[in-house]
Amino acid sequence: MKALTDTTLRLGITALLLPAAVCAATALQAGPTTTDEPYVLIVADEVDGVDVPQYFYSIYENVLNSLGVDYNLWDHNDNGEPAADDLAPYDVVIWVTGNSCGYPADNPIYGHQAISLDEEDVLRQWLETPTARGLVLSGIWIGYNCVADESRDEQLASRFFDYSMGLDYPDENFTDWIEVDDDWTLTSAGGELNLDNQPIEWASVENYPDQLGTSIGTVEAYWTDTDEDDHNAAIISYQGSSWRSVFMACPLESIDGAQNRNDVISAILDWFTEGSAAVVESSWGRIKALE
Repeated sequence: MKALTDTTLRLGITALLLPAAVCAATALQAGPTTTDEPYVLIVADEVDGVDVPQYFYSIYENVLNSLGVDYNLWDHNDNGEPAADDLAPYDVVIWVTGNSCGYPADNPIYGHQAISLDEEDVLRQWLETPTARGLVLSGIWIGYNCVADESRDEQLASRFFDYSMGLDYPDENFTDWIEVDDDWTLTSAGGELNLDNQPIEWASVENYPDQLGTSIGTVEAYWTDTDEDDHNAAIISYQGSSWRSVFMACPLESIDGAQNRNDVISAILDWFTEGSAAVVESSWGRIKALE
């Protein structure tokens, strides 16, 4: 287990450190609302394996509202794991885990909680349906909780993470953890999203986030420290046969500034919809963000 010190678990224990804006977001909705033309599903899944959760999903709602994008909310805590039928109406899923699930995948009790093995299968099947266009995973320890075998310092095989997310989990996650602060930067690698460099304002009371890598996908942004040294990737993307995915170990809540957060999500949605005019006309409904 990654730890703040040799004796401190890598889990949240300090509710007093939560900013007021985050505390205000802790009243989760009961589940997905109904709209005439559902577009994006936000899965709020921020409570597993953490004593004092922080709730960041409202930041994603704010961005989609600002962009004029139709969405529904799935409260994982209230509704449990979404099934294939629950995802079927949606073209884009944004799965938000915040700083939950600070245990490695080989932990017999808390492993595979960020995305359970059943949920991996559901997401993989959904991505292969004709209507699915894109998946975003956003959280600091999704990789750690789902593919990290800490007893052997190696990545566990996963059809979903290997071939749907294109993840190649770097060895540094076992030996050389990074501690991010507000002087760090998300440095653009160009990539498919062509992101601008983004300032980081670290929102979580936890730290030591995942570093990402990919051998079959694309690096979108690197973690860059205060000495301007690049580390492994903070954001990667992957293009499948008929869908695309983005994996954010630097989640949206830690990108400084509302406009910067809007720009990142807008770039992702642009990439998901690129070259999809026929699909937009037939099944996407209103897409206001990409005018």
